[in-house]
Amino acid sequence: MIRASMKASVETRSLFWVWFPLALSFTLMMAEAPSTNAILSRFPESAVQIAGFGVALGLSLLIESPVIMLLATAIALVKGRESFFALMRFVLGLIGGLTLLTALVAFTPIYDLIANYLLGLPEPVAEAGRGAMQVMLLWTAAIGWRRFLQGVLMRYGGARFVSWGTAIRLVSILTVGIGLLRAGELPGATVGAWMVMAGVIVEAIVTTLFVLPILRERVLPHHDTEPVPTQRAIWRFHLPLAGTSLLTLVVQPMTAGALARLPQPEIALASWSVVFGTLLLLRSWGLALQEATIAVLSQLSQAHALRRFVRRVAWGTTGALVLALITPFEGWFMGQVLALDEALRAPVRAGLWMCLALPAITAFSSYLRGILISARRTPAVSKGMALNLGVNALALVVGVLIGSRFPNAGALAGLAVGTIAFQLAGLAEVFYLARVTKKQV
Repeated sequence: MIRASMKASVETRSLFWVWFPLALSFTLMMAEAPSTNAILSRFPESAVQIAGFGVALGLSLLIESPVIMLLATAIALVKGRESFFALMRFVLGLIGGLTLLTALVAFTPIYDLIANYLLGLPEPVAEAGRGAMQVMLLWTAAIGWRRFLQGVLMRYGGARFVSWGTAIRLVSILTVGIGLLRAGELPGATVGAWMVMAGVIVEAIVTTLFVLPILRERVLPHHDTEPVPTQRAIWRFHLPLAGTSLLTLVVQPMTAGALARLPQPEIALASWSVVFGTLLLLRSWGLALQEATIAVLSQLSQAHALRRFVRRVAWGTTGALVLALITPFEGWFMGQVLALDEALRAPVRAGLWMCLALPAITAFSSYLRGILISARRTPAVSKGMALNLGVNALALVVGVLIGSRFPNAGALAGLAVGTIAFQLAGLAEVFYLARVTKKQV
């Protein structure tokens, strides 16, 4: 009994130190959203500026989605000099094409088609988002390059450098934001765009500097012992993962389009942006479980301990959200850190209460995705995300039809529709992935 208890304790500590650097990096990265909102809330017309920046960020994230999983692709495929250069050619082609797509959306009437007709945004929000998106032209290129190099770092034992890069990125964002706030010459949405652009460019540079010694010593001197993947083979491996990211990020502009058709759209869009960004801080602990699960299962051990650890993260993050909402921390965070306008505080508080299940849903879905990716069942991961998107879209349509009948509910109608749809979709995905995992793996 004592020996079993000691073994479980050792396994838990081992799992913690696989998960913690990733969770820390994710948390620092997710702190970007509330940090940006805290700066933008101090600008004139803060609700419009926050909503406009949220629209630009959502569209940029959608375009960026194919590069997010380059980290996982690099971990799996870079095994020596030849495979590194093969994947680098793939990355450069991918980010070049996506940068061209960003330019077409941001600088042509395509943006008007998306913002005014497809999403139905209020004119002030659409205009604020246009300028922000033009500033974010190189967003996808910077992120794609650093995700590729972060994968190399993690494969060759440099995970701590990923956390350092994310911390430097956050400092860069805050520095630029505070400087532009004091200058007071640019609208808030444009300032938000310059903040995140500065962050990703600085992080891409420092990640390149971090990876150079590893490339010189451990990658480039060694030739691949296995056949080098062709560009077509890399596409076949990466495409299901890229599709999963794309489907994930479609949710943001889709939700924005739904909220724009409900009462008080400016307040609802701004509140949703704050709620979603704030919850990413807690959800980051669960999101890190995907890569942690892949790393642990690659050792073919600790599966039972991993399940226990996932449950602790799931219920721990949900409990942390409840604790934050019932203590003075909530008032301090909204008033002093985010400096929210009075019109935003009540709907943001209500939106956070509506999302109590979301941290746990995130933890379980990330764990199940990790199992399937480890077992090379990436199509099942894409199907799970497609189900998520379908349920979300259906719930948003139903929510708009119902919510539009209650104009007196104000922005709460939009928040209720957005948060309920998001969580129902997450639950559907968890049940599907659990079923597939039990059946196939």
